[in-house]
Amino acid sequence: MNVPRITIVGAGSHFTMGLFGDFLRIGDMQESELVLMDIDEKKLRIMERILKRFTEKESIGVKIVATVNLNEALDDTDFVITTIRHGGLEALKTVITIPLQFGAVQVVGDTVGPSGVLKGMLEIPALLYIAQNVKDIAPKAVIMNFTNPMTPACMAIRKSTRTSIIGLCHGYHNICDLASKLLGYSIGKIRIEGAGINHLTWTTNITYDGESIYEEFLKSLFIRGKEEVLREHPYLVGRELYKVFGIPPTLSDRHTSEFFHYLYDWIKNPIYGPILMESSGYIDYDKKTLRKEVVKREEEEKQRMIRMAEGEERITIHPSGEYAIDIASAIIHKKRTEVMALNIENRGAITGINPDYIVEIPAVIDGNNITPKGKFKLPETVVNILNAHLEKFKVMIDGIIEKDKNLLVRAIALDPLTPSPDKAEKILNHFIEDSIIRKYLSTYNFDLSGSI
Repeated sequence: MNVPRITIVGAGSHFTMGLFGDFLRIGDMQESELVLMDIDEKKLRIMERILKRFTEKESIGVKIVATVNLNEALDDTDFVITTIRHGGLEALKTVITIPLQFGAVQVVGDTVGPSGVLKGMLEIPALLYIAQNVKDIAPKAVIMNFTNPMTPACMAIRKSTRTSIIGLCHGYHNICDLASKLLGYSIGKIRIEGAGINHLTWTTNITYDGESIYEEFLKSLFIRGKEEVLREHPYLVGRELYKVFGIPPTLSDRHTSEFFHYLYDWIKNPIYGPILMESSGYIDYDKKTLRKEVVKREEEEKQRMIRMAEGEERITIHPSGEYAIDIASAIIHKKRTEVMALNIENRGAITGINPDYIVEIPAVIDGNNITPKGKFKLPETVVNILNAHLEKFKVMIDGIIEKDKNLLVRAIALDPLTPSPDKAEKILNHFIEDSIIRKYLSTYNFDLSGSI
């Protein structure tokens, strides 16, 4: 293999600088070619100037190339990292707002809830277009996806194109951070084992410096003096779910809570409610729409990037902590690497889940082989919860691929955060009739306008 070529599609996003920082963390990848691709040329050129300025100043060997042409970006590439957000904040506002106006309760809305399905309708056709081009132009390339909703996005790509796809998410760090704060151990030596689906994984073991601290962690959840740590994390919902199901969720309550219809009570709880609403970061619960602060933060970040590109502000680049470049290094240099969490096909890793479904589990990269690390027998009730969401994702994927509105209504209705089947239909109709959404859906010939 010649010089490794890594392509980031959606390179104008905030992920890119962190991913570039990972080249600095992993020494054997600094003689690579990094191809930046984005349909937003203004954002693309800003990122290009930042990274070129940085590599020249620091004498870093990574070659930076930028293009708005997808086929050009994919030509002879080894890895494709997808970090897209189709429609940007303009579409996201509609994705969030419509379900809220029909009485749905949400916290983030990028994975589950009615908004999770709506976001999937925007992102998955775009990802399938990218994946099909990868299959045609760079069939040996590995796709590494960061775009949510992660699980159905990866499942759709595997079903439709059979290209090599893995999904990455840093959510597993949540419980490492919580264990560190509860027990006083250095986070750098904490490792976890867990399994589930993206944003709903369940922790089966926690170790510190190779020794299990799992039981110590579980006991610490009920120490009165640790209550403030649980509120700040937050992990009050996580603790409640552990008490019922006998296994602790891996992520903070911000994501975990959305997978359960209990959120309707939690959001009204005088303690849980304010914490969950504050942790959202996206939703204005009074006005039932996207927070104005989200737009303001994005504009401030854009201006900061422009200043860095123009040399008016110091360029600061830190590693992302994600595994994308670690995986690329393991494949390129044919070495064995273990990662704590990867979204890949189940292949029997979690008992009771279809082997073809995408799950989030520890994995081993050994040369070109990416395989689950270990077997996981989760409590039957937990497996049932995971399967309910996976089956909903399957209906959603079929609806998107077949452009079948009835299946998409069914997918929304199957979600525990949807108030009723009737509202599921109304949510979808309002979404596909929205002029902003129609513009973005039609980009990839996914026009579903017209009443059901």
